[in-house]
Amino acid sequence: MNGEMDSARARRNALERLGAKIPGFRGYLDRELRRDVDKMQRDWLAARVDRARGALGSRIRVWSRHGDLANLDLAASADKALDRLANRIRHADYGATGFFDVVKIREPELDTLYEFDLALTDRVDDLAARITALPDAAAAEPLDELLAAVTELDHDFDRRATVFEDVTRKGGR
Repeated sequence: MNGEMDSARARRNALERLGAKIPGFRGYLDRELRRDVDKMQRDWLAARVDRARGALGSRIRVWSRHGDLANLDLAASADKALDRLANRIRHADYGATGFFDVVKIREPELDTLYEFDLALTDRVDDLAARITALPDAAAAEPLDELLAAVTELDHDFDRRATVFEDVTRKGGR
């Protein structure tokens, strides 16, 4: 393992030295790094939504086995909304927003973006906690609240593209 890491570092160092000699290459690497990090973050967040959805699915199966069918339509709606949210997060395309263009993005703008992403993570954690706290019976009120929270987060996720655009606009000044 250490040999592989040393070899990868040596290749990276050689690539960095080569890149220093080629005009524009560092900007290309920075854009690619931003794309990779954004993709990794979105995949990680979508996986957290998938885990929350899995927990809801387990709860739905228990309710079904116990004949508690009264509010399963709400639970199914929340399940579908979680699936939609996870897929939107996973497949969001920010390459077209200009964020990955060669612009100088300063730390205050990046902090804005990171704060938004951190808030998204906290909100997904809140959804998971709501699912964990669902009562033993399929009660309408907590399921309505869960569905509303998922729907609100889905709408707020739309704002992430706006945050990217704002960061790009401010960073390009």
